[in-house]
Amino acid sequence: MINKEIYKDAPEYCYYFFDLVQTNNLLSELEKSKELTLNIFNLITSELENYSYETNKWTIKEVLRHIIDMERIFQYRAFRFSRFDNTELSSVEENDYIKNVKQNEIKLSDLKEDYLAVRNSTINLYKNMTEKMLDFKGTANGQAFTSRTLGFAMVGHNLHHINFVKTKYFK
Repeated sequence: MINKEIYKDAPEYCYYFFDLVQTNNLLSELEKSKELTLNIFNLITSELENYSYETNKWTIKEVLRHIIDMERIFQYRAFRFSRFDNTELSSVEENDYIKNVKQNEIKLSDLKEDYLAVRNSTINLYKNMTEKMLDFKGTANGQAFTSRTLGFAMVGHNLHHINFVKTKYFK
């Protein structure tokens, strides 16, 4: 479990994601969740790629696209805050992001490549952040965050959806 001190620098809805993270070592947790996600990619058969466990629920590919899209957004916010940019950043509507892309037409291998590119970029971004950069507080979606809390939220968000895929999509 991560240090509860981190919770004070993020909105309450992030606490659930933080609770999924095992240690305070952000880079290690980014690597571990990357490996778990790659394992999920490797378990997806062609029959499961476009499977949805219920009508009007996302397919596995859409869930994976959501992980990637949100990581891009969190990463962008973390980058801005790590550069001491105090410009308030807007919110996003995740369902519109999925609705506006024909995800099920994309090859799973291309989606996996995209995930790796984004996650490796996230890891590289965080590798070079100082403590001061990690702790600068900015505002996104009307809520205060630090680059550090965004990093742990990325890990927890990723883990949440991977756990969800395991329980809902793999029987």
